[in-house]
Amino acid sequence: MWVVDREVHVLDGAELSIADGTRILILNGVVSSSRIGRAALIFDPGSTLSAARFSVYAGSSQYRISRTSDNGGLWFLGAYAAGASDGIRLSKAVAQRPSLFQAASITVSHLGRLDTSMSPRKGRERHSDDDIDALKLIGVGPDEWQVSQLRSLHSADDGVDLTNSYIRLNRLEVRNPTEDGLNLSSSRIEIRRSLCLDVQKTSATDRDLFDFETDDGGSFVELPRGCWVRLNGVFGDQLVLSSQDMHPPLVSDNLECPYSFSGKLKSDAVVFSVSQD
Repeated sequence: MWVVDREVHVLDGAELSIADGTRILILNGVVSSSRIGRAALIFDPGSTLSAARFSVYAGSSQYRISRTSDNGGLWFLGAYAAGASDGIRLSKAVAQRPSLFQAASITVSHLGRLDTSMSPRKGRERHSDDDIDALKLIGVGPDEWQVSQLRSLHSADDGVDLTNSYIRLNRLEVRNPTEDGLNLSSSRIEIRRSLCLDVQKTSATDRDLFDFETDDGGSFVELPRGCWVRLNGVFGDQLVLSSQDMHPPLVSDNLECPYSFSGKLKSDAVVFSVSQD
């Protein structure tokens, strides 16, 4: 078991090698020296990850796995494009060496933190201006990303968030995030073999399977023929689904209609938005 108790960076030119089956704890709680206010594991542009299978959990002050989420999550920063999200900003530099992230499988559980918290002085709920997700990619390109499978469980915010990135995966699974399942900001993701987004409809609003932003261009989820897909939740506002297999969702603003599909695609499918959030 390895413990991250502050904002830890894998620096440009450095390689982090993780043994198969390793468990990492990111401790919950405020870290005043962190730019995002919490402990986090951040791979900087130009860094390298070399791993097979590993898991990252929220951790308590007693160094035990916690089912409470109040941490900074896991970040991957690339050299593919400029981008910014929640206090972390990248610029596109010609001389910047690319990152390289290699792993068979990454599982994260109870990472990120809620948008709201209780004020210790006033005892009232307060709202933060950031979105600290379980797993976040900024500016990561297809040649930098060689991770086969991602699993995000019980995120405190979005399950997986991509900003100005383009990646390919074999398998993606997101279960029971507090907010959206898959959030794309001007990004593209190809999922070859299986996609599972389980964001079961609750009384919470604006909690969708997909949430796309288009500030720097369109966002796309590409699913090839033969991909096994399971979707359970509210589809998402203002999105387009192009598929001969999946039935059309109701995507008007704030409609909050549940959507469900389970099956193997007989033809290619795309979920996308090119002009609207």
